[in-house]
Amino acid sequence: MGKLGKTAWELGRNFLNGKLNPQTSTYTKTLYRVGKEIDEKFETALNEMVNHVRQRDKETIKATLDAMFEDGLYSWDIIAMAYVFIRKCAQRSREQGKDKDTIEQLALFVGEYVEDRCTQWIEQREAWDDFCQTFLKNTHNSRATAINPMVIAVVIMTLAYK
Repeated sequence: MGKLGKTAWELGRNFLNGKLNPQTSTYTKTLYRVGKEIDEKFETALNEMVNHVRQRDKETIKATLDAMFEDGLYSWDIIAMAYVFIRKCAQRSREQGKDKDTIEQLALFVGEYVEDRCTQWIEQREAWDDFCQTFLKNTHNSRATAINPMVIAVVIMTLAYK
């Protein structure tokens, strides 16, 4: 795992564990803020995606993430949504009494996914610092609320036919 992948994994682990403290990275703090906005705006659609993978394996989770990036247009918004989706999967795992290893596996999975799928795009944007800068520029109402609802519709429709 490269440096970007390690950051992606640590971001996933910290975000999935749900704890902020003074040592929490700026990346994680930004993801918390943006993730909350995404979750509020797309709660129903995200829950539908999580329900689809409820009893399924990582292949279904990967297919869901693939559908998010299907159009080939990358953005920090979609990357943040991927983390929110994985966090909701982790929350469902906790509710089902799954052990902490399952949560750690999901954090590793999202880190590896983002590294594999998005590294080139992230590197072109000065790495994860651009993630924070993108959302700092837009104050409290981040661009996350501008995610194209069609992306969500495509993901749900793709899952419906799997």
